[in-house]
Amino acid sequence: MSHQSSNNPSALSEEDVLYARAVAWKNRPLLRTVYHDYFQSMAAQFVTRSTDSERPHGVVVEIGGGAGHFKDFYPGIIVTDLVPTPHIDLAADAMRLPFADGSVDNLIMQDVLHHIAFPLSFFAEAVRVLAPGGRLVMVEPFISTLSNVLYRLWHPEPVDMRARIFREPRDISGADPAVFTGGGAFDANQAVPTLLFFRYAGKFERRFPSLIIRERKVHSMIAYPLSGGFSKRVLMPMKAVPAVRVLENMLSPLAPWLAFRMLVALEKAP
Repeated sequence: MSHQSSNNPSALSEEDVLYARAVAWKNRPLLRTVYHDYFQSMAAQFVTRSTDSERPHGVVVEIGGGAGHFKDFYPGIIVTDLVPTPHIDLAADAMRLPFADGSVDNLIMQDVLHHIAFPLSFFAEAVRVLAPGGRLVMVEPFISTLSNVLYRLWHPEPVDMRARIFREPRDISGADPAVFTGGGAFDANQAVPTLLFFRYAGKFERRFPSLIIRERKVHSMIAYPLSGGFSKRVLMPMKAVPAVRVLENMLSPLAPWLAFRMLVALEKAP
């Protein structure tokens, strides 16, 4: 395995990308702090299934777990990823999950949805495996006025707000369109979550009436872009984190124009 350095994930093997991100995770305390905040916000959306202190949220499955960072934060989950690594429990395709109907209480994803070329097929699979009342919780890129500019300049993954999400009545095949081209694990369109849950939220709800949107929040205006992500220069010292958290709360009314991330929680209807 060759562990080279590159700002373009598509230029590296899948193993190289995961290795580079594992190194960045270890060496960037600000990045870990930002993501731990995301993990906490996701766990706060879990449905509670029992009073058992070891498994209060029932069966929790992570899709696209990559280097296993969420499992370090929340032990006991089942981590899956399309790319086999030592950090996961199961190698699995998000559109063909190896779980029985209604057997999962909480599905989670961190930066995965925008890497799925056929997201509507994935949501159909999520409906299948989720138990009634179960939840799908995710943190994904949000395309605001500010992030649209900076993602295009600063981030290697494309932003295509023109992507077709839903098939048109004239589509003879009846198949849903792909939201990006390419078949690699790291091909992407960062616009997909924003299109699904904001621009076309009504269409999403009509297509999946059994998935109720319980939370849809945009956030991360300062700390995330200044953290440099996994590959860019860090622009904020750790000691500034408490002040930046206060400032982000104060700026929350401006989040629709400034935010870089979104939290979405979907609940399967009983």
